[in-house]
Amino acid sequence: MLVDSKTPNKVVGSREAQYITPPQPRVKVTPRQVPSPTTPFSQRTTKCTVQFVFNDHLPDASSSAVDDIQQSEDLVLRKLKDVRRCQLEELSTGLKPGCRYMADQVESRFNELERRIKKFVQAFSEYESVPLSQHVAYASQEKILVVGRVCYDTEEADPNAVLLEGSVEYSGGHRVRLDLREISQFSLFPGQILVVEGHNPSGHCLVASRIFYSLPLPPHSAPDDNPLAKRQATDLTVKTQTPQPLHMIVASGPFTTSDNLSFEPLMELLAYARNKRPNVLLLMGPFVDAEHPHVKQGITDRVLSHVFQEEITTRLEDYCQFLGAGARVILIPSTRDVFHDRIFPQPPFNSFMFEDSSQQISLLPNPSVFRLDEVSIGCCTTDILRHLSSEEAARNPPGTSSDRMSRLGAQLVGQRSFYPLFPPALGTCLDLAVNPSALDLPCTPDIIVLSSDLVPFVKSLSYTPGVKLDESQPRTENLTTLLVNPGRLAKGAMGGTFVEAMVTLPSTPQLSSIGARAKLSFIKI
Repeated sequence: MLVDSKTPNKVVGSREAQYITPPQPRVKVTPRQVPSPTTPFSQRTTKCTVQFVFNDHLPDASSSAVDDIQQSEDLVLRKLKDVRRCQLEELSTGLKPGCRYMADQVESRFNELERRIKKFVQAFSEYESVPLSQHVAYASQEKILVVGRVCYDTEEADPNAVLLEGSVEYSGGHRVRLDLREISQFSLFPGQILVVEGHNPSGHCLVASRIFYSLPLPPHSAPDDNPLAKRQATDLTVKTQTPQPLHMIVASGPFTTSDNLSFEPLMELLAYARNKRPNVLLLMGPFVDAEHPHVKQGITDRVLSHVFQEEITTRLEDYCQFLGAGARVILIPSTRDVFHDRIFPQPPFNSFMFEDSSQQISLLPNPSVFRLDEVSIGCCTTDILRHLSSEEAARNPPGTSSDRMSRLGAQLVGQRSFYPLFPPALGTCLDLAVNPSALDLPCTPDIIVLSSDLVPFVKSLSYTPGVKLDESQPRTENLTTLLVNPGRLAKGAMGGTFVEAMVTLPSTPQLSSIGARAKLSFIKI
């Protein structure tokens, strides 16, 4: 008979020994205060320097009253000025925590591709009453209008090897070669939904005369029965009916340098945010990066979920306590977060990881679209810009050029999707079985924040909702959206960049565009 030495008089293997330990509540932990050697990040000579500013003529993020408090060294005076609590509303329908996945089948991918084509046809028909049920391989000497999905006949992007795959409902899934010799300007990639006007004399090659692949959604508008003044009057957290600007700090991970897991860049960012006192601190993953050398080599002595609790959770809770009940923190995960579900679209972090009784920390899925006061924002931590740049086949008229990042960002708006590329890039954990509509844009956000390894930038994209076949008719409604890549907060052993944004509400019709009333400062940590 074997006896358990840890539990007297308990036989190993007996029913009494087979028990399940009940879950214990999360214990409040503090970040490790372990003396670390001098790091290259700590030895940097410049801290929080502004690299460039978008709309430099607009006022700074801080008012004069707040500046006076920030210049004071008395911490008590800083706490006397409460941070205005902004309203947060989720606009997209993302995945929920605890969802079951890893059941992606060929059928689910087929259904999603078919759904995207049908949805594009329906949206196209809302603006132009032209039938799009023609077979892509229909032989005709006259011009026809067909819809399909872009495919490549080669492994690399080649404008001379583009195929158009029709839907199963309209074309039986047939493919036809697309001749673009008459098109002077285009931007194509695999998975893009395309409406083509042209003729197909033989039934094997569609000679395009015009193509349509941009069908933007209108921007989000607040309900008419609950305008801003009325909402502010009924909200107990807002003490004035005067519209207030939105002050926001945006940063994208990794939040620690590659030579350690001490999260020094995050500490510097939170110290900067304590001084600036923004309404919202938007943090986008990865938080504990799976590509970090210490994580990949397994040389850390801590459980990776404990690293998140000790270095991220505790610091953010202390930050919210310091700024008061008006401060907001928004966390969006990444598929590179080693302790979270590696699936795209991705559910938010679990709420039990935080002790947030005042609901200051908001956990949103990846991707997500939400509204802060009157500003709609879309966020995605998957590097779709880099993926599109390697698969794009583009052409410009002779003697002209176009900005590539603006062109790629316009594809997301025109295709109404955070990830219109298919097949996905290598390493992308795309799962189209759980909730593929989570990738759809519910509206065209005022600001689109995309985490990318590319150079940080901000682009102002002009768009017009809908499409017009008759180009002779002028388009009166011209809207803008801002495409922002804040860069990585940590790059290798050194610091990266983050963005400080100040968005004012429109005071005149000339300043109604988001591109005219948003000031963005790119700051090197």
